[in-house]
Parts: sequence; structure tokens; C-alpha cells
Amino acid sequence: MVDTSQTWMLALDTSNTLASLALGPVGDDTGALGAEIVWNAGRNQTTTILVEVDGLMRLVGITPGQLGAVAVASGPGAFNALRVGMSIAKGFAFSMQIPIFGVGTLDIAAHVVAYAGHPVRAFVEAGRGRIVVGDYRMTNGRLQLRGALDHRTPGELGDGLLEPTVLSGELSETDRQALKEMPNVILPPAAAGRRRASALLDLAAQRWRNDEADDLLALEPMYIHSQPVVAAKPERNP
Repeated sequence: MVDTSQTWMLALDTSNTLASLALGPVGDDTGALGAEIVWNAGRNQTTTILVEVDGLMRLVGITPGQLGAVAVASGPGAFNALRVGMSIAKGFAFSMQIPIFGVGTLDIAAHVVAYAGHPVRAFVEAGRGRIVVGDYRMTNGRLQLRGALDHRTPGELGDGLLEPTVLSGELSETDRQALKEMPNVILPPAAAGRRRASALLDLAAQRWRNDEADDLLALEPMYIHSQPVVAAKPERNP
């Protein structure tokens, strides 16, 4: 039986062809369980995301009216893919008058390997053969972006690493084999380094507890090919 006293958050990551959704409680009581789905959506996010959201809610046993918050991957990523997730998330937030939380795609990729205790080089495909890369360091118990985002090819992901660093993102097996021979490269198992909406939910839940929702009208996807790339702002203290 679903605990209706919980605040339920829906998390959507449609940054590229690999789509992911998560649904879970964000209150202090961790007794309630949620669900997650990750699949290769290709270019069909527009026609599949809402169907999968409905299926996820049925799996958990809640209705849209029980949502108390929504989180969305805000980029960087593929142009059209990002727009799909942002539009759906804003639709839920506006129609239901619930808070919305945008979380950087590379923040999500870094978070899934935070347990390793090493610096992280997170990356995501951004369309047209581009990969966007960001370097993260542990500061005050959290991984935080250091420096500007960068464009690289998969073969260049290990360049310039001065200490053992975890690479987190989706890689082909050919690229994995080439990168594992490079100095200071730590490659987690493929499944462990895959960006997941459950990590997005974790990061957004921290902000939900701190009452740090985004402005619904001001929140927009991050398209780094059309604007300067800058380091993320320092995180607020809890």
C-alpha cells in the first residue's frame, strides 16, 4: 500500500538518446520505495516519455495528483532531447503548482560514482558527434564542478589527468578498451558509470529539503554550443 503522506518526486532525464525516469519519496521517512527505468529512447522521446511516466506511476501505485515535486536534467545534452524533458517537467509543475528542480546533466553523471572517493571526469553526448566534459572534485563532502566545461572526442577523455580519476558516462566497448590503457583513468563497470534518473532525484531531493526550487519561468535547458560555458555556481550551504 502506498504511503500517501509522502511527497513524491518525478525525475526526468532526456539529455540524449539514453532516457531515464525515476519516481520516489523525498520526505524524511525513507520507508516508501520508488521505481526507475532506463532505456534507449533514440529520437522517440516525444512519443514515449509520457507513456513511460504513466507506466512508472502505475508500477509504484500513485496518481499524478500525488506528485509533490518534479526534477529535470537541464543539460548540456542533445538540443531536441533536452527540450522534451524540460517541456514535460514544466507542464507538470505548472498544471499542478508544484516545485521544479533543474539539475545539470554532468552533475548527475558525477553523482553516480561519488561513492568511489576519487575526482571525477563526467561527460555526456551532446549530438553531432560532440561530447561535453566536466571535471569534479570533492569539496565539503560533495563533488563540485571545477573549471569550465569542454568539448572532446571519446579518445581524448583521458587527456590531462594528473591523478587517478573516474570517468563517468556512456562509452562504447571500443572506447572503453582504448581508455583503460591511459594513465590515471579509472573506468567503473559500464552499468555503474551510466547516468540515471535516480541520481537526479537524489540531488534534487537535497534541494527540496532546503527549499531551493527553481523559478518555473526562468528555468531553461543549457545549450553550450549557443552560449558561453562557465563553471557552476558554488553550492549553497545546507
